[in-house]
Amino acid sequence: MKKKFMKKKLLPILGVTSGTLLCLPFVSHAKEQLEEIVVTAVPFNRSADELTQPVLVLDQEALLTEAANSIGETLANQLGMSATYFGPVSGRPVIRGQAESRVSVLDGGTSTLDVADLSPDHAVPVEPLFAERIEVLRGAGTLLYGSSGAGGVVNVIDGRIPEKQLDKPLTGAIELRGDSATEERTVAARMDGGAGVLNWHLDIFDRQSEDIEIPGFATDDPAERDEEEERGRVLNSEGDANGYAGGLSVVGDRGFIGASVSRYETSYGIPGPGHEHHEHEEVEEAEGEHEEEHEEEHEDEAALIAPGPFIELEQTRIDVHGAWSPEGFIESLRFKFGHNDYEHVEVEPTGEVATLFQNDAWEGRLEAIHGEVAGWRGAVGVQVTDRDFLAVGEEAFIVPTESGSWGVFLLEEYDFGNGHLEFGGRVERTNHEPLFDLPEFEEIAFSAAAGAIWDFSETFHVSANLSRTERNPNIEELYANGAHLATGLFEIGLLAVDDPEVKKEIAINLDVGVHYHDETLSWQLSGFYNDISDYIFRLETKIEVDELPLTPYLQEDAKLYGVEAEVTAALGSGWDMRAFADYVRGKTSDDDLPRIQPMRLGVSLDYSPGWWSAGIDAIWHAEQDDIVSFRTDSFTMVNAHLTLRVQDTGPFGLDVFLKATNLLDEEARRSTSFRAAYVPLPGVGVQFGVRARLN
Repeated sequence: MKKKFMKKKLLPILGVTSGTLLCLPFVSHAKEQLEEIVVTAVPFNRSADELTQPVLVLDQEALLTEAANSIGETLANQLGMSATYFGPVSGRPVIRGQAESRVSVLDGGTSTLDVADLSPDHAVPVEPLFAERIEVLRGAGTLLYGSSGAGGVVNVIDGRIPEKQLDKPLTGAIELRGDSATEERTVAARMDGGAGVLNWHLDIFDRQSEDIEIPGFATDDPAERDEEEERGRVLNSEGDANGYAGGLSVVGDRGFIGASVSRYETSYGIPGPGHEHHEHEEVEEAEGEHEEEHEEEHEDEAALIAPGPFIELEQTRIDVHGAWSPEGFIESLRFKFGHNDYEHVEVEPTGEVATLFQNDAWEGRLEAIHGEVAGWRGAVGVQVTDRDFLAVGEEAFIVPTESGSWGVFLLEEYDFGNGHLEFGGRVERTNHEPLFDLPEFEEIAFSAAAGAIWDFSETFHVSANLSRTERNPNIEELYANGAHLATGLFEIGLLAVDDPEVKKEIAINLDVGVHYHDETLSWQLSGFYNDISDYIFRLETKIEVDELPLTPYLQEDAKLYGVEAEVTAALGSGWDMRAFADYVRGKTSDDDLPRIQPMRLGVSLDYSPGWWSAGIDAIWHAEQDDIVSFRTDSFTMVNAHLTLRVQDTGPFGLDVFLKATNLLDEEARRSTSFRAAYVPLPGVGVQFGVRARLN
């Protein structure tokens, strides 16, 4: 983490400023402009209320207070959602009890193309502070985005490729912020501009943080605590990150074409036990130069900064997007292409590189929307993905694998008097070719769905969605074979030691929702039921291999079901109240599933008289003992916030944000985390941010 010490010299102006990352995009504070937000993750660009699938949208106003250091933490408090937790840097979304390779994270409509789905300690290289909007498709998202979205899809829109002509030659913002619970210090800036058909975008950020402050000990069980463990912090949970991006597009009357290049780097500790090594195996000679470079970088400073292992991640990404609206039967054509050059190294406290991960991947999508045929309007598309994954070194528990897939999908809709119908299908072929004479995997998956919305009045409607989806396994589920020290398990994949019959997961999914919206009151109630044949999961046994529990991947029928409810009331004079509840249960025919989020009840009260707003919220997390993994106690998170928005009519504006988190200083452990027994959530903290805007 040499960069960490350099940043401390470069960022003295931040001092002890505290606050979470406010999103940089410009905020329109008139609520009436925020209600009809178009969901771009579906071909027809409908609003969330018009979709048969359950959809959640975090717009600019919501992201002002919800944006965090990882995409998982940004979404963790949303309805039906949670997050994995390996510290503040590494966290992926959990949607209705499903996570990892069953939740697809997209960057502007294409996959993030990283390796975060293979291990929960791998960060997702997407910065939420630059998000203009985050869209979540809860439930089966396989029709549009493949079997990697079997549990849901998260789409982060960052606006790095302008799709419309900007009405001003230059807009921008610069922010300073931090967090007392993690001693976070951040500086970030964004600029957008345009001249006629030519439009451009630039952004840059730099962040650093220290160990998490907590109310008690990091290790839950006193019998497992080291005598030297300190009360009040999670050792080796510090991290830093920086990145920059630039985009350019040409926008005409009937479409646009543009490209962007982004760079993301982060270095962060891996908290918790399970990384001690008696010997260090050399990385193969082909990677020798890379290892030597990193060893020299860390050799002199390891004793100062590395109480435990840490990860250094680098990514360079290129995206090309375009759209064209021809005249005739084809209403629009849209294509997206993303290429990712990804690499991270896992470094021991001594400075030695234990493992090198590389992921050279690309994805392309093409969608066409056609005009009406007998009242039906639809979209057809193709998606192609190619991935070359390499892991070498001491902790390379997955063999190098070349993977490829292609999918063809169709989605049709029909509007009738008081609602509309949707039907769709997808065919997807997946191929994995591992090294070392392991069996190749190749399979075709078929999925289909039907949905409907009935509008009984202008304020009341009912939706239902029924789907049958097939999911192919990922490379970890197939070829894992060794000690996975991040999870503290010795994993054995389905094809790692023999050649059994590997079956596709087949899920029957039902979602039903009731929604009511008027000017003063809105509420929704929804339920879901997923019956999954040949569900792939880790069976955590008491047999130990290399002092770790043996955990083979097995297939068994499973069920996940739950309910979600939310009500929001405008009390008048600027006061609003919200209450929500969600519950998920997951089990196989023999036992409960691991790492399912507990039942939650939440309530918030907000006051927004005009240019400032304030609020307080409380979320109670129930005890979670209906799981086979670490069981967590109940806790209540109480937060408060104050936001000042100076929305000047002149060229400049100013926003100030203050937020207090975990006011009760609760010891909170997330049941969805592989490190719940060793890495609790932060204790009481004060977050503060200042943003200056060029309007």
